[in-house]
Amino acid sequence: MFTTEVREQLAKDYRGQRITAHVYDTRTGCSYSLNPGNRQNPASVFKVMVMAGTLLEAQNQGRPVTDWEMSQLIPMVTESTNPEVRNLWSHFGGSPWFQIQANTFGLSQTNVVGDAPESIWGNTQTSARDQVNLLRQVLLGHSGPLQAEYRSVALDLMTSVVPSQTWGVTAGVPAGWRVAQKNGFAGVTTNSVGWVDEPGPSQGYVVAILTRGWSNWQAGIPAVERVSRIVAEAMTAP
Repeated sequence: MFTTEVREQLAKDYRGQRITAHVYDTRTGCSYSLNPGNRQNPASVFKVMVMAGTLLEAQNQGRPVTDWEMSQLIPMVTESTNPEVRNLWSHFGGSPWFQIQANTFGLSQTNVVGDAPESIWGNTQTSARDQVNLLRQVLLGHSGPLQAEYRSVALDLMTSVVPSQTWGVTAGVPAGWRVAQKNGFAGVTTNSVGWVDEPGPSQGYVVAILTRGWSNWQAGIPAVERVSRIVAEAMTAP
């Protein structure tokens, strides 16, 4: 997948940008990484982490997700709105709360930055591997703390993203495969993460693509989708 030839060509074509990716194949247990040492700003991919923490709060308190929490989660995940992520972040305790969640979900390559004006939580640093590991726990239940009831909420949200934000890890995916995703896009940052679910009993693969250094985030979409097609070609071949 990420052969020497692929790595060299991407590095040549995107000299001014930073690109990292991680893929986990649920069928074989194998992982694949592109530039694994890179740490990137998550932008709105951060909202997956806040969603996971919110669901874990409900589970730990032995209750369903409240109507108010859902009123924040739905636009935050499906439309990538910002007021709601600030509301949840502040409601549960900001950076100290989130650091507890990061530790609970084993995000050892994520450095939390937050509690300042203008959504500075987007300056948190994370790795593609951490984002894949988080999705494996939140959506698939791979060694994570969330019970099925709460994982189903996350899956419903991440498979209901508005059409204008379904670019990214959907690129190259065959018809009939289901994609649960969240994109992150702001300024120079263009990211896409998700679970690509194969029809039938197989759980397909989980992927995170994080990029930075664009003139604007829209300019990064072709590169993100190029990497997604490389992944999809390898992961969905008969």
